[in-house]
Amino acid sequence: MYGLVALHFRKERFMAYNYRVTYEETMESLEDICELFHVDNSDITIKFVAGFIGIIVLVMMFIYGDPGDGTPWGLCVFLLKYLVVWVSLGITAIILNRTLWRRAVNATATGDAEILYQHRKAKNGKAVTAQIDFYEDHFESVTELKTRAFEYGKVTKFLETERTFGLVVKTSGHSVGSVKSMVGFPKEALRDADIEELKRFLLAKCPGAKNRIKKF
Repeated sequence: MYGLVALHFRKERFMAYNYRVTYEETMESLEDICELFHVDNSDITIKFVAGFIGIIVLVMMFIYGDPGDGTPWGLCVFLLKYLVVWVSLGITAIILNRTLWRRAVNATATGDAEILYQHRKAKNGKAVTAQIDFYEDHFESVTELKTRAFEYGKVTKFLETERTFGLVVKTSGHSVGSVKSMVGFPKEALRDADIEELKRFLLAKCPGAKNRIKKF
């Protein structure tokens, strides 16, 4: 009797998801997900580099130069001009990163996807069927061999391209590898719902994402 009750409970829990994503992993789907990860990392890196170089150059100019000829007005004009140039160069770097540099990022994503696809297929003995269930208080990434559960409160941002959507989640500081994990999926893999509906649901559930989606 207890076994039947437990089985019924598990079935009810399994059916209680709000949204479900399910798809068979292919080279193409993994490539899109890897691209999402790499373009975000590249975007963060270029912003950090542009900011760091700008600060270093400014400090060096104060140490070895005489910005604004030493007058308060001249210094204000210098800082304003420097800020305009710095922001303009930063914006240009971001645009180039998202256009011309994107080809290099895509090539890296293709290589990573091929390695990942072969590894996961060899480990599972066949192509992996991936499933993501979004419940009221958490979401789960499910395959035949492993289930990972994530809290909405740990989601730090959402990423989106034309074909793919991803959630970046802060993991335990004691976990192996990166302290952040990304759960991505093809938009067309969402079942019986519209992707815009799912995005509204996730934005409401994940305050850490600051009510925005980073689009590439």
